[in-house]
Amino acid sequence: MGQTQSLVYAVPVGEKKEGESHIYRNPTHINQLLDNFEGERTVQGMFLRACRLYPENRCIGKQITTGLNSRHYKYSTYKEVKQNAEYLGSGIINLNLIPKPEVFEDQQLKMIGVFSKNREEWLILDIANTFYGNTMIPLYETLGFESLPYIFEQTQLSTLFISESNAQTILKVSNYHSLKKIVCFDELNQEIIEKFNQRGIEVILYEQVIQAGKAKIHTYVQVSENNIFTFSYTSGTTGLPKGVMLRHKNFVSVSGGVVFQGVIANENDVYLSYLPLPHVLERFVVITLLGYGSTICMYGGDVQKINQDLQLVKPTLFMSVPRLYFRIYQVIKQKFEGLQGFQKKLCEQALSSKLYYLKNGGHVEHRFWDNLIFKKTKEALGGRVRYMLSGSAPMSSEVIDFLKCVICAPFIEGYGQTEGCGGSFITRAEDSISGHVGGVFPNIEFKVIDVPEMNYHSTDINQQGQITPRGEICLRGNAIFAGYYKDIEKTKEMIDKDGWIHSGDVGVIKPNGALQIIDRVKNIFKLSQGEYIAPEKIEGIYTRVNGVTEAFVYGDSSKSYCIAIIVPDKQFVLNLGAQFGINQTFEELCQNDNIIKHFLEQITKQGKLEKLNGLENIKKLYLEPVSFVTHGLTSNTLKLMRHKAKAFFTVQINKLYLGSD
Repeated sequence: MGQTQSLVYAVPVGEKKEGESHIYRNPTHINQLLDNFEGERTVQGMFLRACRLYPENRCIGKQITTGLNSRHYKYSTYKEVKQNAEYLGSGIINLNLIPKPEVFEDQQLKMIGVFSKNREEWLILDIANTFYGNTMIPLYETLGFESLPYIFEQTQLSTLFISESNAQTILKVSNYHSLKKIVCFDELNQEIIEKFNQRGIEVILYEQVIQAGKAKIHTYVQVSENNIFTFSYTSGTTGLPKGVMLRHKNFVSVSGGVVFQGVIANENDVYLSYLPLPHVLERFVVITLLGYGSTICMYGGDVQKINQDLQLVKPTLFMSVPRLYFRIYQVIKQKFEGLQGFQKKLCEQALSSKLYYLKNGGHVEHRFWDNLIFKKTKEALGGRVRYMLSGSAPMSSEVIDFLKCVICAPFIEGYGQTEGCGGSFITRAEDSISGHVGGVFPNIEFKVIDVPEMNYHSTDINQQGQITPRGEICLRGNAIFAGYYKDIEKTKEMIDKDGWIHSGDVGVIKPNGALQIIDRVKNIFKLSQGEYIAPEKIEGIYTRVNGVTEAFVYGDSSKSYCIAIIVPDKQFVLNLGAQFGINQTFEELCQNDNIIKHFLEQITKQGKLEKLNGLENIKKLYLEPVSFVTHGLTSNTLKLMRHKAKAFFTVQINKLYLGSD
């Protein structure tokens, strides 16, 4: 299959232990794990290196609206951003915004919070913190009200930077603990300022901190690779969030590993930042690109208008999550399916031809078909994209291959978790086979350990008789977090005595060292027959069905079958209603027996096609007209929070099980 056969993603090192696979490393770093970015060992050093090499390059782009909603970007150079970060960092010192550092190990943690959508000031604050040795505590909306007081108490934050849009959320918080100052990026009206004052909180404008910094600029603090650079509070899928402590060396070594994975970034690259910056994957990508002197353009603040942002920015690199990529796939596919006659035949021929070349050589570009057919579809992401990147959840091969063909760019799928600083595995651009997450980064090593209760073993073999170890993925090395803040017990649960983190994900190691995610250890439930069910696998299959945008599969241990809550595509359902001659609203159609029957038939058919057994395929479903995201049932990485979804849909679940065993 083309170049894929010659790709070696990871190689075994050392002795294999009972109940686990060999340890695997990146072939470029077999003897020593990577611990730097182009010689730099701190995030501070990475940014200052870029400032030395590319002082006049565009660093950050900020969207400006003028006239009748006319939008354009205003840019700050690396030199200007560096100066503003010096002013801001010095202002934080001069105004004593971090009066009392906390302590971890042998270091003082000078913590400062931020609660805002991605914007220029957010990044300048991040850079200022690297200059003056502060630790950033980013918050985000999906954490929920009950989590914010918990974080304020745990970190004893004194100062929080916010945007105007988050002011009302902060005003609703029940307990501020040590929080005494709010720094707002925008002007606030007097009424809101007075409400903060009544709660004992002083409001300062961002510009005031900048001016205070100009009065006396401080020299940089010398930071070490082991200093805690940031916390990343994981909303996770259960309970209160955990404060993941990430060191400078975690980010530096992951960023430094990108080039060894075949992704070449440079000072001419342009990136649209719209995924939440508190999420470690977005943070790592942005930090990496800043290290290479690239341009980071902040989105306009409305995810619904990302299409417009893409046309303005025309990024060369685009990162998204599977749910959004699937939406792009559905839109383009529906347009193709809506064509008639000669046009339709031409499109089918073009797609078939490109898929053939993709499978037999990994080529994503085809001069003839790209100019004739795919020029327009390429414009969906602005027209200049060199790489598409995805993380946070597995994607189907069909969707990935389709996007490679219509966007005319490599699709790079990654895998990682917050505790491993976001990026642990990544596919190579020239790989012609999709459906896996590629090879391990050169800054870490990995192995899989047996999960006997799910029948996964490190001694498993594939159909060709080759050993393909299966088991829980464990990681160790320079990307691994320092621990959960003030939670020794949970840290011990996550990191074992030998330094391995246990991911909870089940993987299979291919003969060439590539890793494929196949299951989840923790997200399994048992039906009344004693059969274990892995819902994420089933949901991944169902979301490939035309018209399905989101899925939540659930099984009660006292019942003999699974059920599902499905969020359908609105336009698809309306078209289906018209096809059936049903004149109803979208919400009414979601409750219509004929529409429900159609979806049940289609997902059952897809399940059988992908070899789900009888117990895995659901027996009943409920169509939910509102996205799980809108309901607040997803984490900041858009993963479904099952405990919340179960509680939210209790009534629907009970109805679906009514009258059953």
